Amino acid sequence: MQFIESSIALSEVAKLTKRSAAEIEAEATELDIFVGVDWAGRPAIAQRDARAIATGEARRVRESEAVWAAHLAACAAWNAGRDAAVRAAHDAVGADPRQGPEKHSQAREAAVEAGRRYEQTTPVPLWQGTESGNAVRNYSTKPEGLLKRAAGRVKAGAR
Repeated sequence: MQFIESSIALSEVAKLTKRSAAEIEAEATELDIFVGVDWAGRPAIAQRDARAIATGEARRVRESEAVWAAHLAACAAWNAGRDAAVRAAHDAVGADPRQGPEKHSQAREAAVEAGRRYEQTTPVPLWQGTESGNAVRNYSTKPEGLLKRAAGRVKAGAR
C-alpha cells in the first residue's frame, strides 16, 4: 500500500456516511479512486476523494460522464448515418469527373437533398431534452470550431 499524505481513513468516511468501511472501499474501487494508507497504516483515501464520496458527488460525476459519453456516441452515429445517406445519393447519380460539370452538379444536388431528407426523417440526438441543432451535427467532428464561435459570442456580448 502507498502512503497518502492528506488522507482520511475509510473508517472515518464510513462513520460519517453510516456505512461500512468495506462498502466505502468497494465504492472507491468502482469509481477508480485510489485507496492507500494513512499515517497509522489504516486504509485511506485523499481528502478531496473522501468529500466526493461522502457527498455523493463522485457517483454523480461518474453517471454524468456516462450519459455524456452515450450522447456523444449518439451524435457520432447520427453524423455517420447522415454522411452515409449523402454518399449513397452522390454515388447513385454516378458523378464521374470525365462526364463534365453538369453531372457533378446533379450528384451534388442529390447529395444535398439526401442530407436534408435525412435531417427531416431522423431526429437530432437531444442533450437533456434540448435540441442542439447544428451543434450536434458539428460537435463530434469539429469541437474546436464550436469553442471558437462560443468564445467570439462571449467577447461580442462583453463589448
